[in-house]
Amino acid sequence: MADTTIEPARPEDINADEFETKEIDASSFADSTSVTSSIYQHSYENGRRYHSYKNARYPIPNDDEEQNREDMKHALMMELTESVCLTSPDDHIRQSIFGKLYFAPIENPAKILDLGTGTGIWAIEVADQHPSAEVTGVDFTPIQLNWTPPNLKFVVDDIEQDWNYGPEYDLVHFRQVFPVLKNHSVVLKQAYDSLKPGGWIEIQEFGGAAHCDDGSVPKGYSVHTFLDLCQEALSTFGSNFRIGNELEEPLKNAGFVNVSAKRLKVPIGTWPRDKRLRLVGLYFKIVLAQLVRPMAAKPFPALGMSKEEIDGLVAKVEKDLANTGYHAYFEYIFWTGQKPE
Repeated sequence: MADTTIEPARPEDINADEFETKEIDASSFADSTSVTSSIYQHSYENGRRYHSYKNARYPIPNDDEEQNREDMKHALMMELTESVCLTSPDDHIRQSIFGKLYFAPIENPAKILDLGTGTGIWAIEVADQHPSAEVTGVDFTPIQLNWTPPNLKFVVDDIEQDWNYGPEYDLVHFRQVFPVLKNHSVVLKQAYDSLKPGGWIEIQEFGGAAHCDDGSVPKGYSVHTFLDLCQEALSTFGSNFRIGNELEEPLKNAGFVNVSAKRLKVPIGTWPRDKRLRLVGLYFKIVLAQLVRPMAAKPFPALGMSKEEIDGLVAKVEKDLANTGYHAYFEYIFWTGQKPE
């Protein structure tokens, strides 16, 4: 458990318009790489678009709304780790006004592999940060931007099948991928084999549970119910929603040494006193709120829930997410491990 307590905001700490934003054209984020037409096959359920490549195992949509949610998670992570960089000067981590893309202790990586790259935003930024490095981003849905740095390429592939991305990587990176994987041990073994001796793996995951340190969250907090149902629903697809808490042993079993986890608290909503954490909390509240209906559209019906039951739960979750009197938070966990020299 992360050991830093988040101080709640006082009324005088908050300005009503402090996070006002301009409208953004979401279509500008929706361009994709040029690949074969079969890769672009989609199915539509409950008004949302799902990918059909490799039998459409992934139970979350891949449409513009979901892509924007993924990019908001990236902004959240950068704000969260910027706070760490600015407040932990003795932590021996690289300083950056834009936050940290990774915590693995690598100075000048020559080859970086990003698995489950999604929209490609992390791969693009790490390629910009390391212009001499060769960066490869892999995902089975082609939603990445056409414009990329010259040292970055995207590959459309299923990372639970045999890899063919080459050896000798300095860093193999995953972010919010493991909760939807079925073959964790196979993926970790291939990551190990792809690294050069001394190279690092980093896996960044939410813990999948809501916590509270001050007793402000009531016993019937609907977000707990929602998250428990996410765990149950994704298990019907062969996945583990809360695998992010349980990666130490799998990493060690794959052969990694120096395995460690850095845990940061992510508030749900704008209740913290610290303005940066209020912004992180705003992002995360939106991310969670936008996850509720996709989960309700496909995974929850797989549990046999009726439309009325799902609609009732959605309404309760949306109401509880908006309540700043509930001082709830998630953990964001950064797992790192090294291939022996």
